[in-house]
Amino acid sequence: MTLRSLMLAMAVAATGVTSPLVTTTAQAQAKEQFFPVLPYRTGAYAPNGVPWANGYADYLKLINARDGGINGVKISFEECDTAYATDRGVECYERLKGKAQGAVFQPLSTGITFALTEKAPADKNPLITGGYGRSESSDGQVFKWNFPLMGTYWSAADIIMQHITKKEGGNLKGKKNCLGLPRQPLRQRAHCFVARARQDARLRVELVACGPPRCGAKSHLVASASIAS
Repeated sequence: MTLRSLMLAMAVAATGVTSPLVTTTAQAQAKEQFFPVLPYRTGAYAPNGVPWANGYADYLKLINARDGGINGVKISFEECDTAYATDRGVECYERLKGKAQGAVFQPLSTGITFALTEKAPADKNPLITGGYGRSESSDGQVFKWNFPLMGTYWSAADIIMQHITKKEGGNLKGKKNCLGLPRQPLRQRAHCFVARARQDARLRVELVACGPPRCGAKSHLVASASIAS
C-alpha cells in the first residue's frame, strides 16, 4: 500500500464511511477533514520523532496544495507534542479528541497505545499503530478500534528469526545473538523475540540495555560485540 492510498484509507476510516454513496454525501457536506497529530519533537527520542513529524506535516500540506485535499475535502491538522511520554500522550489525546470526532490517531508509542486502547472504543476514534503497539490487537474481533498496520512485535520477531536463520544457512545450533533495547516501555516487548528464539531452542539471545538514540551508542556496540564473541 502506498502512502497516498494509506492516507485515503485513513480519511475514510475517520469519517466512518462504508459505501461509495455515503462517501460522496459525507464529503459533499464536509469542508475539511481534521487529523490529530501526536509527534514527539522533544524528549530523549526527538532524533527519531522530529523527522517523522516534519515529513507527516509536509505530506498533509502537499495533499492540500497539489490535490486540493482528499477527493475535494481539505485537510486540517494540529500537533500536540508527547515527548514520547505516556502521560503527555493521554493529555494530548484528550485535548484533541473533541476536534477529531472519529478521526484517526497515531500514538507513535507503545505506552501511549496501551493507554488509549481503553479510551478509543468509547470515543470511537481508530488507532493506527505502524509496527508497534499491542501485539494482541491483531485480533480485530476483540480490539475493534486498533489497526496494527505493518505487523506487530511478534511478526517482527518472526522476520528477525527467519533472516538470521537464512544468513546462517539454516543452522542456528550453538549460535549466540545480541538484541539491543532502549530503557523504555518498548524494552518490555522484547519477550516476543526471546520467546520466538527459545521456541527454536538452538539460539541463545543476550539482551543489552541501550539509552535513547545517539546517546552512548559506541559503548552499546562494544558491549554487544563482547557478548556475541
